[in-house]
Amino acid sequence: MAEKTSDRTEEVAEYYDGVGELVEVVGGNLHLGYWDDDQDDTPFLEAMSRLTWMVAERLALRPGERLLDVGCGVAEPAMRLVERLGISVSGITVSRWEVQQATADVARAGLSGKISISWADAAALPFSNEEFDAALAFDSVPNSPDKQKWFGEIFRVLRPGGRVVYSEYPAIADMTAAQREVLRANTVPDPPTSMDEAVAPAVSAGFEVLEGLDCSDRVRRFYTAFLQRFADQRADLSAAYGKDRIDAFESGITQMFELCREKIGYYLIVCRKPSGVGSTTI
Repeated sequence: MAEKTSDRTEEVAEYYDGVGELVEVVGGNLHLGYWDDDQDDTPFLEAMSRLTWMVAERLALRPGERLLDVGCGVAEPAMRLVERLGISVSGITVSRWEVQQATADVARAGLSGKISISWADAAALPFSNEEFDAALAFDSVPNSPDKQKWFGEIFRVLRPGGRVVYSEYPAIADMTAAQREVLRANTVPDPPTSMDEAVAPAVSAGFEVLEGLDCSDRVRRFYTAFLQRFADQRADLSAAYGKDRIDAFESGITQMFELCREKIGYYLIVCRKPSGVGSTTI
């Protein structure tokens, strides 16, 4: 079992190393966007920022507190949270390209004293018990090879009363074996089929569920908007990164996003480590 987990973690690392610089298509954010309703004409990047602030509100952080960002990408949300909330962030990722790029971006923003980025597996966090005031797993839990281990480790490093906010991609319709393989190839191997299933690993780790928000209808527009944005930038991206690479990326992401648009939802979940509960080393 340990070898399987290691192999799947490496698959996730290779996937994000591979898409690398193409993060510029989405302004550095590796998460979805949020629209209030079908009439909402909020621009693409602003809708992504809106979801960041929805998460920020639910973290309930105060100036000076410490946040663990599990699956931090290139730290775009972390930088925005530090600037707005006056907190510090430790971000982790298994993509070595993301570690390098995020560290450079943080330095350029003058935030190296507030944000640290490191390579780490969320199933074995390199932090002490009760080191953080809150944790964030923003569109990273769906990639997890072992959600139980992830939440056990997050529980361990959070102080009593600390919150974790995370998102999940539930399956909202039946899928064929071929469609499930498309998800797995895009590092979403095991989507939950209900809110109860989505919160189960956190509850098993000891967390209390404060909120489970089904945002499926409010984020679905992201997939179409992304593909249009990609098409608009395609010529420039091909010139910068090579036509073959862009062709391959476009083929894979179009297949994935068309599937997500039809059969994958979106949950935003807020949990709390109970006050008075300590941590034990796992």
